[in-house]
Amino acid sequence: MMRNRQGMQLARNVGVILTGLLLSTCGPTSQLTPPGAVSVGGTGSTGTEGVEWVEWVYSKPAGVEFTRTEVTLGQFKKCVLTGACKEKNRKTKSDNKYCNWGYSDRENHPMNCVDWYGARDFCAWAGGRLPTEDEWYAEASNGGSREWPWGDNPEVNCECDQKGDSDTDGYGKDRTWPVCSKTEGNSVSGLCDMSGNVWEWTSSKYKLESDDMVLCGGSWGDDRPDSLRASLRNWYSPALGDVYYGFRCVRSLPGQQFFHLADLLGIDLIE
Repeated sequence: MMRNRQGMQLARNVGVILTGLLLSTCGPTSQLTPPGAVSVGGTGSTGTEGVEWVEWVYSKPAGVEFTRTEVTLGQFKKCVLTGACKEKNRKTKSDNKYCNWGYSDRENHPMNCVDWYGARDFCAWAGGRLPTEDEWYAEASNGGSREWPWGDNPEVNCECDQKGDSDTDGYGKDRTWPVCSKTEGNSVSGLCDMSGNVWEWTSSKYKLESDDMVLCGGSWGDDRPDSLRASLRNWYSPALGDVYYGFRCVRSLPGQQFFHLADLLGIDLIE
């Protein structure tokens, strides 16, 4: 299925206007959110001492802060240890050899084989939430001006992403790569792996009447450049994880109100 281009463009145009209004009413504190490393779990969480670190990066196109990387196996393990994330929401290498959970040498690989609920719970624990599809697209495309996070060059190569190929997926690794392995493919704000490595869960429904949730970004198993375009959307049941699926988080700026723009406008994004 393809995007309803007119509906999506209208949503994004209105989104730019509303984002500007939000920033204009948030006051000076909205601008005082520079990128930086913060402890996963946030103030008041339990069991956060010694946890892996998450780096939040401000995205001007999206008007929110993203985690610079896809959430890693090591980070997700810490959430499970505190009880904020549930083991039932993830699979291990015992279930599928391509799941990263269970490998001692993949702490810095993206947490895959996690369902939407597990991704949602981690982001809430880390002080954020899952991005909407429009927020994700705004950053990955630099506000609609790029076909891929790194630009408009369709010659996707091993310096930009971790896609599959005709012989062995993941550029010969037959698995995911450590996060931020391909920095030449970074987005405009410096986010890693927005194309390739793992598809990323969003908080947006595929259809308003559907339970399926949208994923963006392509994965280590996709072997065509078109599969890694910023505009491409995937969908899956929120109760199921997959070896090609992972996530990253966002958090709103102080004073911002979070809403689903398509729901607010009553736009069906599917043709």
